[in-house]
Amino acid sequence: MTQKNKNIILIIALLLVSFFAYKYGISKTFVVNDQVHTLEMQKHAYETAPNQLAALANKEKQLDEILKQNNVEGNSIQNNLLKALNTLSSTSNFTIIAFEEPHIYKDEASQKTSTTYNFTLQGSYSSLIKVIYALEQSYSFGNIIHNNFEKKKNFKTGKNHLQCTIFLQRLN
Repeated sequence: MTQKNKNIILIIALLLVSFFAYKYGISKTFVVNDQVHTLEMQKHAYETAPNQLAALANKEKQLDEILKQNNVEGNSIQNNLLKALNTLSSTSNFTIIAFEEPHIYKDEASQKTSTTYNFTLQGSYSSLIKVIYALEQSYSFGNIIHNNFEKKKNFKTGKNHLQCTIFLQRLN
């Protein structure tokens, strides 16, 4: 064998040894290093969880205090909807005639519930349309699924007025 052939064999042997060393030693080290890094991140998350839980509990107490100061009990959509209607009635020219108890429907198959709020407003056509538009666009109470305009006559005064019954549905 010539010196050139010996060098080629040595180079091939060196490459094979390097390949097997990487495959069975170094690559596994990289995998284990990634696993260690992931476990350290999880450990850090578990160590900070009690502090985050305490901070969230304090924030919840603060928010409950703010809600009590604003006369909002819990997260009642019905109270918030009524408050929004009262605010809108002060800026627009309409009155709230009726605000019925919400109807709650639970679908047995999907276990989802929907709440329908039924209320009646009285005012001019343009003010009622503005209220409906504001409820759909500016607030996130739900979808208006029905509205019914009805012209009624007050026989005592002989005047006509327009009433609108609105069904607003919220999917929970």
